[in-house]
Amino acid sequence: MQIRKDVFVDEQKIDISLEFDDTDAIAHHLLVLDNGHPAGVCRFFKTDEGYKMGRFAVAKSFRGQGIGNALIQASLGEIEEVAPKGTRVYLHAQTTVTGFYEEEGFVIKGVEFMEDGIAHVMMEQVL
Repeated sequence: MQIRKDVFVDEQKIDISLEFDDTDAIAHHLLVLDNGHPAGVCRFFKTDEGYKMGRFAVAKSFRGQGIGNALIQASLGEIEEVAPKGTRVYLHAQTTVTGFYEEEGFVIKGVEFMEDGIAHVMMEQVL
């Protein structure tokens, strides 16, 4: 949770009460360690529309090393183990990083919207 606080609350100035929510209790969380040091985190959870991924955060000192890609691939792998083919996997991507998610097979769906004071778009892929 410290990485999320560092990235979203400290760097992006998102209110801490918005960053940590009730979904944390039901979500599946992934953590990447580098030599025992927390490097990146994310979460995913089942919804009525499929699986929602989110809260992708990589510690500043570990960025550019493929940790975000590893988190996406690990999340998708775990979802594929339990979800049938054709399941929708979606996320709310900050508009500044849509290219990153597109490289991982996500497609923009819909129009830009504001979430926690930051511009986002819905992105999805189908398993």
